Amino acid sequence: MEFIELNSPARVSGEHLLVIAHSSTKLTRGLDHGEPVVIQTDRGELYAAEVVDIGFWPEDTVYTLALGARLPENLARERIAGLDPTQHDLALHEIVDLLGELARPQDPDRKD
Repeated sequence: MEFIELNSPARVSGEHLLVIAHSSTKLTRGLDHGEPVVIQTDRGELYAAEVVDIGFWPEDTVYTLALGARLPENLARERIAGLDPTQHDLALHEIVDLLGELARPQDPDRKD
């Protein structure tokens, strides 16, 4: 799982959506749609996030991330290292992700 450290305030689009340019990260590869990541804000807060949109500008790639739950440092480290069912409590991570989803505003027009 990729770790994205934000060194400056990022633009928030709507509720719980974060828009960042690839060039503002230290990523060595592009992100994929639906890919989970861990975000560290300029204030040191850690969040689970998921890539929900990828835009291509002439000079850069721009990612829209749906922010999930705020993560304690130990859970963030586990995710970045790669979750291993023999070493990590995957049920705990699933509960944290579910709580993050429930905290997001729901789109009334969304049909699941």
